[in-house]
Amino acid sequence: MSDTEWDAALDKTIIWQNHHDFVGAWSPHNYSAWARMKMLDGWKSLRIVNQKNEPVAQALVRQIAGVAVTYCPGGFATSEIPRPEELVRLLRSHLTVRGLYVRVHDITPSIYRGRTLADQGWSSVTRPMSSGLSLLLPLDQHLESRVNRLSPNWRRNLRRGETRGNVGSIVTKPSEDEIAYLYQELETAKHGFVATWERSAAHLKQLIAGLGSRLIVARCTSDSGSIRAIRAAVKTGGCAFDVLAATSAEGRKHYSSHLALWTLMRELSQQGVRHFDLGGVDPLNNRGVYDFKKGTGATAISYGGEFDASFPKFAGQAFGDLLARLAGT
Repeated sequence: MSDTEWDAALDKTIIWQNHHDFVGAWSPHNYSAWARMKMLDGWKSLRIVNQKNEPVAQALVRQIAGVAVTYCPGGFATSEIPRPEELVRLLRSHLTVRGLYVRVHDITPSIYRGRTLADQGWSSVTRPMSSGLSLLLPLDQHLESRVNRLSPNWRRNLRRGETRGNVGSIVTKPSEDEIAYLYQELETAKHGFVATWERSAAHLKQLIAGLGSRLIVARCTSDSGSIRAIRAAVKTGGCAFDVLAATSAEGRKHYSSHLALWTLMRELSQQGVRHFDLGGVDPLNNRGVYDFKKGTGATAISYGGEFDASFPKFAGQAFGDLLARLAGT
């Protein structure tokens, strides 16, 4: 199955079907563009399909000293979740290794996931790599309703952003160099913040090219055209998923991030997106980002969670620690 065929099949996937009637991949990490980008860091990909040749998952694989560490960052792209022993057996048939570890990060909101991974025998990880929390913003509302959802502080800062020499726009040809520059500047300004692939122009170029029209990028500049902020999301069926956000030092003084996000939200709504997942939050360890996203009027959600399986079983914790070290590269 080619990249184009895989991505097209993901867009037709039914993750859940109830009164929300959602069809689409939900997670951007299941698209071929994500795997292509991660290949720059030494990861290989395995695409798993069911008997109907429909997408099940995209697994990223690193092999070290006879051990295959396998990660499915987008979870399962199906409501028919395979049992862990089935997936381990399948992966071992394609990999010549002595040990194998697989972790599945189910970022489907738990309120929408009918059968959970735990129901199918998967084990919750003891040391997850994320908070497992996010915020979901409905975009299928009139503009006035979306404005009314904003917190008073967010609404006030948006007005400041609109009146302090900012120009918000949607760009059809994003500049990987411009985005990388903003992230590099952000690393310098925010002590403790470390960007990974976002600071690399080569990685961004690969992702931008692979996602094509699925990637929606909002850009905020000064009146003179200097870049102040960017915000980007990936459309995944009827949803969009927040993937990039960076603001310059000048932009932080002029509330450019508020205008960039608002510009992106308006564009997504105009393109028919109904759900906007704000890309994960951590209220304890990154309160500032949480408060900023929460101010949009989004609702808190829990993801399905992180689950794993290993062969042999007793090595699961050691293999999981290895994955945690590799996941940022």
